[in-house]
Amino acid sequence: MMAFSDNLRKNSKTVAIHIIVWLIYMAIGTMRKFLSPNYHIDVLDIIVTELPMITVFYLNYLILMKFFSSKKYFMLIVAEVLLFVLCLVLYYITGYIIGPVINRGDPIPKFVLTPHVVYSLWLFMIYEFYSFGYYYARQAIKREKQLRSMDMDKLRIEQNRLQAEYAFLRAQINPHFLHNTLNFFYAKSLPYSKDLSEGILTLCEIMRYSLNSGEDEQGTVLLGKEVEHLNNVIKINQLRFSNRLQIEFAIEGDVDSVRIIPLVLITLVENAFKHGELTKEAYPLEIKLVVAEDSGHIYFSIHNRKKTGPKELSHGIGMDNIRKRLHASYKENCSLVIKDEADYYTVELSVNLNLKKPVIYDQLFSS
Repeated sequence: MMAFSDNLRKNSKTVAIHIIVWLIYMAIGTMRKFLSPNYHIDVLDIIVTELPMITVFYLNYLILMKFFSSKKYFMLIVAEVLLFVLCLVLYYITGYIIGPVINRGDPIPKFVLTPHVVYSLWLFMIYEFYSFGYYYARQAIKREKQLRSMDMDKLRIEQNRLQAEYAFLRAQINPHFLHNTLNFFYAKSLPYSKDLSEGILTLCEIMRYSLNSGEDEQGTVLLGKEVEHLNNVIKINQLRFSNRLQIEFAIEGDVDSVRIIPLVLITLVENAFKHGELTKEAYPLEIKLVVAEDSGHIYFSIHNRKKTGPKELSHGIGMDNIRKRLHASYKENCSLVIKDEADYYTVELSVNLNLKKPVIYDQLFSS
């Protein structure tokens, strides 16, 4: 609605400018006639006299936009000839039909074809020239705006590239620093606490995998590496909660025989750690990973009971990121189903790695 209002305001301004310019032009022409003896100003007569040429001006501009811009020169010639014929007709109507009605008492001029054609052609050429000038001026302004817009786009792209490089450098520098610092803490903690040193070593492995997950040219990693990363995250959370977390992690199939885009599964698991009630034995966090080598599918599911009480604030950025990455990598060959119930939260992911075989969604997680 705002865009419509802006366009309406802009068009209204353009129309007002055109009206003012034509009024000034007609006023200048009237001043020349005003110098002749016995001349009286008749606004209606002035408007009717100029009306055919104003029509020629704008119709010619439309013809140029339609045919000259698209280099349809034959159609351009045909349209210009038709426009001249229209000019002859309009000048006849205004000069020999409407004019005598407006200027009552003046003698009706005698129509002679040749002078009428010559005079109309002369005026036609003048207003054609005006229209050409207006067309080229508008095109020059349009090109200038396009060049300026392209320069702005280039500048914006360059700024985004620099920001991405800066973010990448930050992501590289900080984890490297943390990784080296954790190695130092691990070495210092060995004589004092087995749990502490084990936790530091596990966190160090998590950081190492985040820095370099071993992606190939397609941006995928061995599923076994992802499972190892999952186990490290589970292990570090168990240390945080003194091994009170109730977690059942079942794996079926050869996880070292397939590859997947990295850090998708861990995001789903971390979401369960953040929002799930995991300390009650009756409601364990159920994680299931199935590699169906015969059909080329990976099935991954998480089922957990929700926390009671105040909820942690979540913007859903992680899940949106997963959906975008999965779609970018697997298009329609994957399925991410989320069941958000009153007390339970379930996520079911299926990825079809063998694109020659269809995904049968109603059979997922049936076992």
